[in-house]
Amino acid sequence: MTTIKQLARLAGVSPTTIMNVIHGRYHKVKDETLEKVQRVIKETGYVPNMGGRLLKKQDSRLIGVLITWARREEQNVAQDPFFGEIIGSLEREIRLHGYFMMLYISENAEECIRMAKSWLVDGLIVLGCMADDSAYFMRNAPIPLVFIDAYFHDDGLPYVNVGLEDRRGAYLITQYLIQKGHQHIAFLANNGKPPQGIDRERLGGYRDALREHGLPIDEDDYLLISYRVDERHEFLRDFAHTGMKKYTALFFSSDFYAVDAIATLYDEGIRVPTDISICGFDGNIFAAQCRPRLTTVKQSVSGKAVCAVSMLLSLIREETPSQHSVRLDVSLVIGNSVKDLFSP
Repeated sequence: MTTIKQLARLAGVSPTTIMNVIHGRYHKVKDETLEKVQRVIKETGYVPNMGGRLLKKQDSRLIGVLITWARREEQNVAQDPFFGEIIGSLEREIRLHGYFMMLYISENAEECIRMAKSWLVDGLIVLGCMADDSAYFMRNAPIPLVFIDAYFHDDGLPYVNVGLEDRRGAYLITQYLIQKGHQHIAFLANNGKPPQGIDRERLGGYRDALREHGLPIDEDDYLLISYRVDERHEFLRDFAHTGMKKYTALFFSSDFYAVDAIATLYDEGIRVPTDISICGFDGNIFAAQCRPRLTTVKQSVSGKAVCAVSMLLSLIREETPSQHSVRLDVSLVIGNSVKDLFSP
């Protein structure tokens, strides 16, 4: 097996330079030296012994990505388009900085912390946990920690979070519906009743727009749908022939559910937007490929990943991040799924 010293001799550099290249500390190496060392590493087929580094308790170059997702037999996290995209974006950004990503999925925050300790990860990125779990992570994680899309109790804990203007996005799309003549709009989500976290913020934005335009706010206009496919489709089929007549537009808390509803309602003989208008939230690939093309709120998933990794690396370097709470902007994307009720 090729050693660090042999690599250094072949490249004509010091062992320290080899270590800097192997572990991604490219800022310490000149461009021409970096190219030379990388060429030698490729030619020799050298693979660093990460297990040995862990045994020596050096920095592991591992960043843990934790998703607090319930283990559901009928659905895995990668099937959700948001999580699939954010996982890919995080892996790319982590790798570009010379680290390796370890993905762990569990609804149990204590289990996640045990994993992080046992693998000696250098830092953690935690996706989408609720207030109680967020507080548990803050109190018990022994290493730098950054959240994505987390919500917190007002208990003074010093958190670092990358989120989204969820409330503003929901306000924008509801206002757009109202401007197209819709006054009877339902909000559909699957995150409890009352909802928590992101869905609570989006419900709030929806109600802000109704209130601003003098439209009534009815608790019954928040419809709880199931993450279970069979249960959700049964609800939508029943809703198509009973409760839907009350509304002219349906605002789903995610593109995934909006597009799924368009297909399910189509099978019941209901056309979008002729019979009902539908919009979503996320601006993912489902929205772009859906026909009619979905009207939605677009967020930058890759932007969340870049920001979260940058903030975590600052914490790992024991630097104070410039911001502790970042909310990325959103934009309205107009498709063909909303009917203009003012048009003849």
